[in-house]
Amino acid sequence: MIAGVFFGVTACLIWGLVYIVPLILSAYDPALIAMARYVVFGALSAGIAIIQYRELRRFSRSDWICALKLGVIGNIFYYWLLSMAVRLAGAPVAGAFTAMIPVLVAIISNVQDQNKGRAVSWNRLLPPLGFIVLGMILANWTEFEYLVGTGIATGPHFWIGVAFAVASLLVWTWYPIKNAQWLISHPANSPRTWSTAQGLTLLPCSIIGLGMILWTSPSHENLFGPTPWLFFGLTLVLGIVCSWVGIVFWNMMSQRLPPALGGQMIIFETVFAVIYAHMWRAQWPSLMLSLGMLSLLLGIVGALRAFR
Repeated sequence: MIAGVFFGVTACLIWGLVYIVPLILSAYDPALIAMARYVVFGALSAGIAIIQYRELRRFSRSDWICALKLGVIGNIFYYWLLSMAVRLAGAPVAGAFTAMIPVLVAIISNVQDQNKGRAVSWNRLLPPLGFIVLGMILANWTEFEYLVGTGIATGPHFWIGVAFAVASLLVWTWYPIKNAQWLISHPANSPRTWSTAQGLTLLPCSIIGLGMILWTSPSHENLFGPTPWLFFGLTLVLGIVCSWVGIVFWNMMSQRLPPALGGQMIIFETVFAVIYAHMWRAQWPSLMLSLGMLSLLLGIVGALRAFR
């Protein structure tokens, strides 16, 4: 369990960075950032696939279809939704909705495990989930006050961003459950190879998507925006570190923890997203936000005790 928690926290430490890149590259379309990220991820996976060829060739047709669904929906579609939420509503708001993912994943996974006779008692699971919900409310309330005070939340764009955040929440509630189910049912397969398989299925889709975005771009003279080297550098970080490496750590966690507990590790993505966002703003977190983060962490500690 300790190793699984470590891998989950490390994945979220890496994934927290994806909330900041759309803010740094504010002059760029979030769809362009997402497509470029996954072209890098897919190209890296194609190179790694040469080394992992023997294991990849053992995958069945249904395995590749599952990898395609997880890759496209859980990566391209999710990151586009998340980027739009960050752009329109702000990184902490998007992160606050992400904090609801572990609650939904834990409830759905525990219901599924209950049907299999291996669920954790709801009396032990509900209190830590309550701390997570409380933490989400406290953190989100503070951010809402900030957005109202600055006038950001008064326009329709903010609420459209909230809608994108809700959609990303639903997508990433489905992803960790489906991903963990495959990994647990295939214990002989390497988490690294499963990450590569998802990257391979993403490559043609992301190339087509990137080509369409560039083709329809109104500025054909400067396709990669006002700061192309910054764009290339950050998309390399997103594609290599935040995609392949991050998914590898998440997959290693998913093979070691039950889905109802593993899904709750995503709460650390929220924690790191809030930390990174406040570093970007050069602000200290408010007391209410700090209490919210503390409540989230208490919820995770309680969940670990429940599953232990």
